Amino acid sequence: MSGYELKKQLAVKLGAFWRVSFGSLYPCLKRLLADGALEVEENKFTSRKKHVYRLTERGEQLFLELLESADVHDLEQDRFSMRLAFFRYLRPETRLDQLERRRGYLQERLAQLRASLRAVRDRLDAYTIELMDHGLDEHEREIAWLDRLIAAERGSASGAARPAARSRSTTLQAEPVPEGPGLPAQNATVPRDPRLPAQAGQAAPTQ
Repeated sequence: MSGYELKKQLAVKLGAFWRVSFGSLYPCLKRLLADGALEVEENKFTSRKKHVYRLTERGEQLFLELLESADVHDLEQDRFSMRLAFFRYLRPETRLDQLERRRGYLQERLAQLRASLRAVRDRLDAYTIELMDHGLDEHEREIAWLDRLIAAERGSASGAARPAARSRSTTLQAEPVPEGPGLPAQNATVPRDPRLPAQAGQAAPTQ
């Protein structure tokens, strides 16, 4: 696809948490071309000079390598959200490992925030306390959400039946994993819409 079409697709896929600009996209495409991860040809069906980019086998291999490797920086909010959007390409054990590492990272941060707030709470004004309490709530909610994803991923790995799909749910919806050159075929299920809260009155999977 062209750079313009690629930007549109990325906006649909990542727009909620990652903004892609042409100023960052085209230098990235240039680097991937130089690395052999992309190939390009001119579109012959339009009068405008328009490059069409295709992912090479080297590009598919590089994509999987980057997705499977996650350091501490990749566990931060923006990077983890972008990584989660492509979880369907990962092996189930790799998905589970990254979910558990993200949860551990948040649990550590939550403990640090609680200790910091206890130490200085009597010296803070009401608005700063509210802001810090809000941060604690966000961490607690995400940890609970990750607990549900981890439980569902483990249930899938053990062959347990998955709950029925819901329109707004943290339950993982079964989907076939795409296959193609450089992407190993997998008999795995795929998370879909894991960011959405569980529907009222419906229990989440337990560990």
